[in-house]
Amino acid sequence: MPITILHVVYVWPILKRFRNERLTLVIGSIIPDLEIPLLTMMGYAIPRGLAHSIIGALTIDSLIVLLATKIIYSFPRVISSLGVNPRSSVSLIYSWNAASVGALTHVLIDYLHHSYNPILWPIINDYIEGPLTIFLGYLYASLLLHIISIILLTSIILYSSRILKISLRRLLSSPSNLYRVLVEPDF
Repeated sequence: MPITILHVVYVWPILKRFRNERLTLVIGSIIPDLEIPLLTMMGYAIPRGLAHSIIGALTIDSLIVLLATKIIYSFPRVISSLGVNPRSSVSLIYSWNAASVGALTHVLIDYLHHSYNPILWPIINDYIEGPLTIFLGYLYASLLLHIISIILLTSIILYSSRILKISLRRLLSSPSNLYRVLVEPDF
């Protein structure tokens, strides 16, 4: 997976393309991992299923993202404390596209370094070995992708701190500054 929150770094470069749906895109990039604790509690040995498939990303993941985003926007205190930009009126198709792109990004990143990927479910009901795991094995593939993700996150934070002219400490200690950097970078 990389650790769930690290998936945000893979959608960060395209946030500007989804100006009115950045939060939807970011939530989409982390939502597939909601199934992991659910499937684990239900006793599945491999906690990846529909949400980690391409069809799942385009359907159920996107639906959950749209619902989650709607819930977040319904809490004015959360919106004001994070400094969320007011949502412009956008079409459902645009919102669904942002959610799908985020979820697909997650599914494809996970595919690279996991041994058990239901990526083509239900077309092919088999788990598919990720390309990095084939060459490096699960442990090294996972470690490599986590290191890359952490380097990208660190780069984004350092770059943002320099551009915004605020200290790293102030950036990292403020949820609204982190939100501004990771979800709505307007610099």
